[in-house]
Amino acid sequence: MNHFLERAKQLEAQMQEDRHYLHKHAEAGEHLPETVSYVMNRLREIGLEPEEICPSGISACIKGAYPGKTMLLRADMDALPMEETNDLPFHSETNAAHNCGHDLHTAMLLGAAQILFEHRNDLHGNVKLMFQPAEELFIGSRKMIEAGILSNPHVDVAMGMHVMLDTTVPSLNYGTGYMTSSCNGFKITVHGSGCHGAMPHLGIDPINAGLHIYSAFQNLIARECDPSEKVSLTFGAFQAGSTTNIVPDQAILMGTLRTYNKQLRKQLVKRMQEICEYTGKAFHVSVDYVTVSDVPSTYSDPELTTDLAEYASDIIPDFICDTNYKVTPSDDFAFISEQVPTAYFMIGCQVEGCSVQHHNPGVLFDEAVLPYGAATHAACAFHWLNKEN
Repeated sequence: MNHFLERAKQLEAQMQEDRHYLHKHAEAGEHLPETVSYVMNRLREIGLEPEEICPSGISACIKGAYPGKTMLLRADMDALPMEETNDLPFHSETNAAHNCGHDLHTAMLLGAAQILFEHRNDLHGNVKLMFQPAEELFIGSRKMIEAGILSNPHVDVAMGMHVMLDTTVPSLNYGTGYMTSSCNGFKITVHGSGCHGAMPHLGIDPINAGLHIYSAFQNLIARECDPSEKVSLTFGAFQAGSTTNIVPDQAILMGTLRTYNKQLRKQLVKRMQEICEYTGKAFHVSVDYVTVSDVPSTYSDPELTTDLAEYASDIIPDFICDTNYKVTPSDDFAFISEQVPTAYFMIGCQVEGCSVQHHNPGVLFDEAVLPYGAATHAACAFHWLNKEN
């Protein structure tokens, strides 16, 4: 058995304990006091000196016995602001739930930290650990960058990993180039003039203008995008009025644009804002377009990703399933990939019989993935650093 996986198997019970505690005490957003306290205590138990470099953002460094480059390994720690509907013995006791698998990410990186710390006397260079908040809000990564996660020591390359539910344990998938989609969330407020429903000519109907904005946005995809491009533009909310006989003062539309093409993303956002502006003029309403999220696509550097995949492939035969893998969800690890060469992997943990996906209140993840995730982090960091240095 691969010695990194063998050690990870020995640490499996500890990683399960870590995962269960974090799941039971799930916290969402930017403020994760219970999570931070637990993770920092665990890192100290390993022998590290963690630092909270920004609110709920933890950094720790494993310094090798020999000088060299630095690789960053990242885990997101935040949960979702939702209730879970499963009967797990470690069911969440808070008003949040780890229904995206970030508790698994954190437990796997804690396991990898233990393994790499034990190998520090044979390590050339450093491993920087990044435990981040607020990934679901797309702001945690950027705040940790601003707080200096990529310096002291300078980070040369980075690696991230996310659990996925389309393959079973053990399986690892990756792609090169733009790997996750970008995300441009928007909120559009159409300001009209309310009036009696029997006299619509005496007011200005914001619903009518909102419908034309909705239709025009859909036509952007149908008529202004190359059919070979992967792009989605989805409205998740259209709110206006509360009764039958009143034209309301305003209508609110909210949605998201996602694509892998950087230039297309820029073009579509420009056109969306133009549509709002000119629809407002055409229908005599004022329209406010507000950006809710603005996350680029995560770029998985081809050379780095291929190198790390080779190290991961030695963990267990047939570990790697798909080498042309992309996902439509977004990840703010993309901001790291804009700063340093980055590799992004997807590790399978599908549970047989569970038909729902991430962010569903009943989703389940196979925690047998824990040693494979920890071994992947450890093997990739150790071998890349020793090869490069």
